[in-house]
Amino acid sequence: MALHGDSGNGIYPYKPNKAVTVAAAILFGISAVYHVYQMIRKRAWFYIAFVIGSLMMTIGYGFRYVSEGSPDSLGLYIAQSLCIILPPSLYAATIYMIYGRIVLFVDSPEASLIRPTLVTKIFVGGDVLAFLMQAAGGSQMAQVATASRGKNIMLFGLFVQLLFFGFFLAIAIVFWMRMRNSPKLHSIPQYGKHHWTKLLFLLLGAAPIIIVRCFFRVIEFSQGHDGYFVNHEAFMYIFDAAPMLVVQIMFHFVNAADVFGTSPGTLSNLADSESNIDLNQRC
Repeated sequence: MALHGDSGNGIYPYKPNKAVTVAAAILFGISAVYHVYQMIRKRAWFYIAFVIGSLMMTIGYGFRYVSEGSPDSLGLYIAQSLCIILPPSLYAATIYMIYGRIVLFVDSPEASLIRPTLVTKIFVGGDVLAFLMQAAGGSQMAQVATASRGKNIMLFGLFVQLLFFGFFLAIAIVFWMRMRNSPKLHSIPQYGKHHWTKLLFLLLGAAPIIIVRCFFRVIEFSQGHDGYFVNHEAFMYIFDAAPMLVVQIMFHFVNAADVFGTSPGTLSNLADSESNIDLNQRC
């Protein structure tokens, strides 16, 4: 992300494809609206970060379309860039919280390398740090005077996100391997539409997709302003837009409320259990 005023396309190093931008905005928008509907109808409020991320993606491609009509506008360019780059951190935060609730739901904190209370604190905390660094770096990269510093901050934020998410994926895999050999695998009743293993598999499937996307962004920013990825718009849609849309759609099919049950207070009871475990640890 840097100024490319001599390219003939304003800040962009290529002529943006408006049709693809509109298609992306529509697809992300439809998905975002459905996520909002699911969250409200099922009262699964811990999906709020995921919902905000899906709305940011929609707004991001909306800003991108407007920015393509005014390619010299730095403000529009920064707005579209940040709204597209930041949402994966919000998806990751939701994945961390759902994992913690799964561990509590099956009453097997001993099967997790990190207790569910610490998963939420450590990984969501790291995710917030990565989010803030990417936001700070992205806002500076579009300006020539601070582009180099912004790139370094952005790369560090992406590395932090990769580090925490990769560690989380290892924890989730170990948890599944332990539960696979546990009698609790079949003794936990199915309260909702889906078995808890299906929700865990959703997390295990979504995590590598987000990790691949982060690797793409690391390579893209590492190449600098004249890098091959930066100068070819198709890569952004192939390795960023498409994977993130896939993740959003995946979460339409298995909702936590359809796993933990929809009886009054079920989801809040899981949160209370998490608080009680944390209190016991302190005592």
